Amino acid sequence: SDELAESVVKHEILPQLVYSLSQQNRFYKKAAAFVLRAVSKHSPQLAQAVVDSGALEALVACLEEFDPSVKESAAWALGYIARHT
Repeated sequence: SDELAESVVKHEILPQLVYSLSQQNRFYKKAAAFVLRAVSKHSPQLAQAVVDSGALEALVACLEEFDPSVKESAAWALGYIARHT
């Protein structure tokens, strides 16, 4: 929901998700990319908050992961971000 996505941004959870994308195992990476996608899809402002958190570089790096589910989650997140720009 919009409210939940705004809450993720408001409570500064985005940097933790970006950290998970770059430092954690594939399960955390997939989950973090999913949450970033869920936040990004709601509005241009929320997508920009994801970009401002530094997520783009980490998401692009996930496209090179061995696990296809991590790649897919990252691709979806990037797609929603691109949709709003």
